[in-house]
Amino acid sequence: MNVDDAARLVVLPASEHRADQEEFDEFYLRFTPRLVGFLMWQGAPARLAADLAQEAMIKAYQRWSQIRSPEAWLRRVASRDLVRYVSRVPEDPMDELPESPGPLIRSTDELAEMESRQELLDLLGSLPPRQRQVLAWSVDGYSPTEIAEELGINPATIRANLMKARRAVAGRLRNREDS
Repeated sequence: MNVDDAARLVVLPASEHRADQEEFDEFYLRFTPRLVGFLMWQGAPARLAADLAQEAMIKAYQRWSQIRSPEAWLRRVASRDLVRYVSRVPEDPMDELPESPGPLIRSTDELAEMESRQELLDLLGSLPPRQRQVLAWSVDGYSPTEIAEELGINPATIRANLMKARRAVAGRLRNREDS
């Protein structure tokens, strides 16, 4: 290692490094499942959502001391990565759920819950990507103003997409009930 390389390294005191590491570890364990779910709300299959969440967490770890709002930052980074992935990969239809519980499903109640979640994901999957994205942020508790700030989009555009998404989902639910 030469002098220039050494000058680029930032060395934290051991106690500060340990505190940052413990904070990140706790955050990682608590937030990663929520980030995976957030990506699935946007249409990502479970495996892809897990991979994208992991990649976003690696990026967060590398910048941990500089991130002010880690949950919003990670949602933004993971959402962008999902959009990049979807734009370059042809759509791959999802398989149907099994008819009877398998080794990973402990009860028929669990299966029913998975089926209803799958129906909802199918409904959301029929929305345009921006509406799906805005709805996912909204479901995670963000206001249109906060979503607009995080995505760098006009708040009126966010509200319009949110309204269109809600109308489309409500209309499709009514059509299912009428059938």
